[in-house]
Amino acid sequence: MNPEEQEMALISNLPKIWKLEERLQPFHFDYWMLSLARWQPKKSILFPSEITFWVRIIGVPGEFKTVPTFESIGDALGRTVAVDLDHSRVQVVVDAFKELCFETTADFTGGEFYDGEEAPVSLRYEKLFGYCQVCGCLCHKDELCPLH
Repeated sequence: MNPEEQEMALISNLPKIWKLEERLQPFHFDYWMLSLARWQPKKSILFPSEITFWVRIIGVPGEFKTVPTFESIGDALGRTVAVDLDHSRVQVVVDAFKELCFETTADFTGGEFYDGEEAPVSLRYEKLFGYCQVCGCLCHKDELCPLH
């Protein structure tokens, strides 16, 4: 019961206690997404809307599986953090108050079969729970969707 002495110990040890040190976002509880951020005296105006996801990108032709292609797709979803070409995925920070995108088209210029054509690309968010399957929003259930 001595906050002056316990504050720093608590702040630095909570991630260890909760076993979050080596884990990456996104976090969820009872199948609903959580946005966690390290405490700061002045919080970001974007909190709690930023959630980091790994997004698997399906449908990119082999000749276009490059870092710039995946960064371009990631930037269309949010802010690209990392690219993992081995698993065809991109890590992005998305605005959780906006609808998630699950399908899009990508413009593949050049190559043997894709001379400036748009091709469909599917997006699969890893560890995604508790979203509205009607509109792709993280803020309500299907039955409460205004589009339903």
